[in-house]
Amino acid sequence: MATTSTAPEIKTWLWIEELAAETGIPVRTFRHWRLARAGGPPSYTIGRRIAYDRKEVQRWIERQRASRE
Repeated sequence: MATTSTAPEIKTWLWIEELAAETGIPVRTFRHWRLARAGGPPSYTIGRRIAYDRKEVQRWIERQRASRE
């Protein structure tokens, strides 16, 4: 009997709290950027929670680096 191994699914989104923990930027800052519609990576709402796409966050970080060079 052959067993098939499946790779663990990689979550492609982050809750705002997870993003804050990974980046070291406070949740309050992300909320401010979101409400002011100025700065920060694109976000979306799932139910009553704020989420961020990992790919969009990475693009945002790369743009921040490029603008500082």
